[in-house]
This record gives sequence, structure tokens and C-alpha cells, in this order.
Amino acid sequence: MNGIKRMAYNLGHKLRLTIAFSEHIFPLVNSLNDIEKKRAAAFRLEHLREQYTFAHAFKREMLSYYYPLKKAPKWRFEHTLSGKPFINENIAFNLSHSISSVVIALVDSSDKNAIGVDMECFRDMADLESMIEIVCHPDERQHLNLCENRNKGFFTIWTAKEALLKACGSGLINDLSSINCLPSLLSDQCYLLRWQGKQYSLKSFSFDWGVITLAWSTDLSVSNIQLANWTSGVPEPSNLRLE
Repeated sequence: MNGIKRMAYNLGHKLRLTIAFSEHIFPLVNSLNDIEKKRAAAFRLEHLREQYTFAHAFKREMLSYYYPLKKAPKWRFEHTLSGKPFINENIAFNLSHSISSVVIALVDSSDKNAIGVDMECFRDMADLESMIEIVCHPDERQHLNLCENRNKGFFTIWTAKEALLKACGSGLINDLSSINCLPSLLSDQCYLLRWQGKQYSLKSFSFDWGVITLAWSTDLSVSNIQLANWTSGVPEPSNLRLE
């Protein structure tokens, strides 16, 4: 089960968490390794191949931009038993992409399960009502009944649950409705949520085109989040101080 609390931060040690995202594909050098190139080639549809290639090239370029320890093609990725990618350097990261949009979260940490991020582009869903019944906690369903746009509300809930599960490294579970992410619908403020014996902070960022939700372990003393929009091909950063 999980419990929800409002944020209470220890700002003694200042740690910045970076979220780099792009709303759509822009020209980027293909820095994929052989495994990634093979996976990209396996897509039969060209637009899916382009989206995969961009997302993983973006991942490499962002790692090298914010942590210039290696050139983009040189990063080596391993996977936990549950399949979550990680690197051996003391950098925790997580990647998500939706249609042509992509986001990566990065922070100084040796904990593979320090952070999780999920992104969804808003779109119409023919099976929206059935998905709400399957995915949403009763509190979330009750509030969605009051939402002017149930579609956007659902994607906000979905990204919150995905980000949490990606942070803890478990992947999707069968009983998503057991996770209560109602605060993501109520405001854009950070909140605490306990899951699998560990406490995480969650925060959603909404845009006209979609939503990004970030989850991070409260073992990290995060003092601010740098949100960098790379849609133009260069970063347009803004800093959110958590107090």
C-alpha cells in the first residue's frame, strides 16, 4: 500500500536534478551503438525507427552534455534484473519517449533506483473509460469525474504511476489501481508517496502538448530541479527551487 504526504525537504546538501526534454525530433548525430542500431533497424515503420533513433541518441547526447566524462557513443549501458538500464558511473538516469517527444532525467547518484521519469503526449483514446477503470485508484476516478478534460487527467495519472514504478525499477504491475497519485491531479506541487517500503517524491510538469512526471527517492537531498527544453536544438533551462 502507499501513503501520500506533502513535501518536506532537507536542503542541507544541495543536489540538482536535471530534466532535459524535446517536444519533437530535431537534427542530431546518430551516436547509437551496434545493439541500439540493430533494435532501430528492427522497426518496420520508418517513423517508429526515427523516433527510437532520436530518443536514444538524445539520451547519449544529454549524458555527455551534462556529464562530459565521455563522448556520446562511448556510454555503455547495463540492465538490472527487471530490465532497467543503468551506467556504472555515479549517475542515475531514466529515459522516456512518446511519439516524437523524449525526456531524460539525470542526477548524481550511485543508486540505480534513484529516479524515474515518464512522458505522454496528449491524444484521444478510444478505450479511455475502460483504462480509467483498470488503472485508476477510486480517489483518482472520483476526481476525474470532475475534470473538464478527462483525457489529459488520465495521462497525468498514468505518467505519475509509470514514473514511480520506473524509479523503483519494478516495471508495470497488474494492480495499478492500488497506487494513489491523486495529488498529481490536484496541483503541480511536489508530494511524497511511499511504495514498496521506500519513499519517493513526485512532481508533474504539464504542457499544451503533453505531460512529464518525475519520481525520485527521498534519499536524495534534491534542492532544485533544472528543466531544460531542447526542442530548438539548444537548451532553454529554467530552475525550480524546492522549498
